[in-house]
Amino acid sequence: MRLSDKISSGILERLYWHRKMSSLRIARIYRCSPEYIRDLLKKYGIRIRTKSEARQLLFNINIPKASLEYFYLRERKSSIEIAKKFNCSSGFIRKKLKEYKIPVRSYKEALAISNKSPYPQKDFGGNLEEKAYLLGFSKGDLWVHSTSKLSSSILIQTNSTKPKFIQLVEDLFCSYGYVRKSNPAKNGAICIRFSLNRSFNFLLEEKDYINPWILDNTKFFGAFLAGYIDAEGTFCLIRHKGVFSIRSQDKNILKQIYAKLIELGILLRPPCIVRKKGTEDVKGTISNKDIWAIFMHRKDAILKLIDLIGPCLKHQQKKKEMEIVKNNIFERDKKYNNRQDRRWCNLYLKGGINYVRT
Repeated sequence: MRLSDKISSGILERLYWHRKMSSLRIARIYRCSPEYIRDLLKKYGIRIRTKSEARQLLFNINIPKASLEYFYLRERKSSIEIAKKFNCSSGFIRKKLKEYKIPVRSYKEALAISNKSPYPQKDFGGNLEEKAYLLGFSKGDLWVHSTSKLSSSILIQTNSTKPKFIQLVEDLFCSYGYVRKSNPAKNGAICIRFSLNRSFNFLLEEKDYINPWILDNTKFFGAFLAGYIDAEGTFCLIRHKGVFSIRSQDKNILKQIYAKLIELGILLRPPCIVRKKGTEDVKGTISNKDIWAIFMHRKDAILKLIDLIGPCLKHQQKKKEMEIVKNNIFERDKKYNNRQDRRWCNLYLKGGINYVRT
């Protein structure tokens, strides 16, 4: 009797599909090769298992509906990530999703998840004072962008030759996402990059603009200004007198800062252009835009500014410079009996700024 007569189509189908035997196991029973069993399956028109189905049977893969719903719907994991957990193919996971009637993601949703950063990312906590500071700092000296609307991450990058500034940037964002730092370049500049999740979308807003929610609240404005000063501001001594200044290409932000400071009774002259577009500085850098600046010379104005931003300032070098200027003002007040410099008073009046002598 031929072997094929011993293995009828009914017996083979029962062993292969109902009893879940592999072609190798059936071949051992009938002392033949697995290839011969597979040839019989084709001859009888019995569907042969896919690689995924065979793998599931071989490794006894069992994915309950509740587990698949948890990983796919709640954890928002991709079919590839789930397949790795259960040691099967992503095609098998997609088949199970259909079998369990679990709603499958659209192409755009799947693409966004597949673009998710492989590194751990933490959501922004939502503290408005911290948010205002980060907005000020990012508008001052960070490049913030997103590779696409479907990407699950935004990227933050900056370069600097100042180690303390690089350390500040790292301290601000290291708890929220993955950081990469380059080795110093020939000029000593270090490039630092962060990948943050979409809870930081607020950093992508229009650059040369301060939001009304910040301007309407003195506390939030102080935090924003502290961040902007940590990036762009300077406290220093000129001819033994403490002064404060900000230089930036952000004309509108400087005008908004000026207007808010005047509203708070912190007197300074309006922003002015200090370098024209296309001009070269002492380092040989050519500016691609006009560079604007605001300057503050009045002792009382600088002290009020320090009271406003001091608690929120984070740049250690800027804090030291701020203290030097503050102590300089106290020493001058003690020496000259708190007398204001008439020159600056006259300039304020000439600029149309009302003030009260102190």
